[in-house]
Amino acid sequence: MATMPASRTVPDLIDELAQRFPAHEALVGSGQRYTYRQLRAGMRRIARALHALGVRRGDKVAILMGNRPEWIIVDLAITALGGVMVGVNTWATPRELEYILAHSDTKVLVTAERFLKYDYRAMLRALEPQRVPLLERIVCVSDDAPHGWLRYADLAGLAERVPEATIDAAQRVVAPGDVAYVLYTSGSTSTPKGVQLQHYALIENMWQIGERQHVTERDRLWLAVSLFWGLGCENALFNLLTHGGCVVLQEHFDAGAALELIERERCTLFYGTPNMGQALYEHPDRARRDLGSLRGGATIGTPEQVQRVVDLGAREICNIYGLTETYGNCNVTDAADPLEKRLASVGRPLAGVDQRIVDPETGRQLPPGEVGEIRVKGYVTIGYYKDPERTAESFDEHGYFKTGDLGWVDADGCLHF
Repeated sequence: MATMPASRTVPDLIDELAQRFPAHEALVGSGQRYTYRQLRAGMRRIARALHALGVRRGDKVAILMGNRPEWIIVDLAITALGGVMVGVNTWATPRELEYILAHSDTKVLVTAERFLKYDYRAMLRALEPQRVPLLERIVCVSDDAPHGWLRYADLAGLAERVPEATIDAAQRVVAPGDVAYVLYTSGSTSTPKGVQLQHYALIENMWQIGERQHVTERDRLWLAVSLFWGLGCENALFNLLTHGGCVVLQEHFDAGAALELIERERCTLFYGTPNMGQALYEHPDRARRDLGSLRGGATIGTPEQVQRVVDLGAREICNIYGLTETYGNCNVTDAADPLEKRLASVGRPLAGVDQRIVDPETGRQLPPGEVGEIRVKGYVTIGYYKDPERTAESFDEHGYFKTGDLGWVDADGCLHF
């Protein structure tokens, strides 16, 4: 029987995996391949370079790019220093980008020059320095970095200035309860909220997600869901990492390219939204692609939308529910549940999650079968960055996080969202 990793910080987890699965493939994307040993080496090399740039414990480093291996390597490197990774929405408007960089106190930004229709060079040049006073350096993964930006390729030279022992010392100080991530989420009528996420819960809750999906070190995950989103860098990434599996990145979603990638890389797990499932199912190339490697994974949607993913070949697909604030998922169906249960519900709460359905007006807990607000305790954010008022408003008097979502629980304890 599989056991949860012993590590409770992200860099310690990568060390543990590099010892357990040194030659096992961990990350594929953009023509690059990394074993767990190579992933650890890449993490530490970039950590040394970031240290040379002045990044220290508690400093914020933001990432803005599509799903490239550099996203994950930089992410892991930041945590190895005790820094905090700030995930930036690749679709951010200039106003939103400025707000996130300023509000998060970002010190270093690692970015692409552009992504799809978004010209980050122009957006960042238009920023007024006084509005993002803590931003000291911009690192660009593109070869032709704009003047004044540092090329990602040049980080290897910077890393040579910092001994490995410096990273060892920084990593030893990282604690399980330290904040590893700040991910920004927003409603249509409010400024983005910086969700703070801790090291230990990124490991523990994601392990439980993978257990519901029956993930093993033999699984290979197709991931076109944006990494800046909680479903990507919380749920999917650490689900696979805690189980020693492989993450196969698609820089941005394209249905035809996804079908080819799943076939070529023999991906076993689907992670996607209903529109992704529909696009794959309806694509004219589907009939000639071999998707026989698909087994399971995670999706959301109506019974018809989930069934469409099953029809693609992911017969053990799991229905899920959660928010960025609840570490990606707080409910997941079991891959072994009957299909009708996985189509109709989002499953029982994960281990370590306490959940109740309440009357949103009175807070009274409701019995099975009655619709009310879903509230969650356990693996939940410690609060919104620099926003104590919103944090206080988001929890009830019993310490439960108020999701604002409606649902009901059936006689088996499964949530219907």
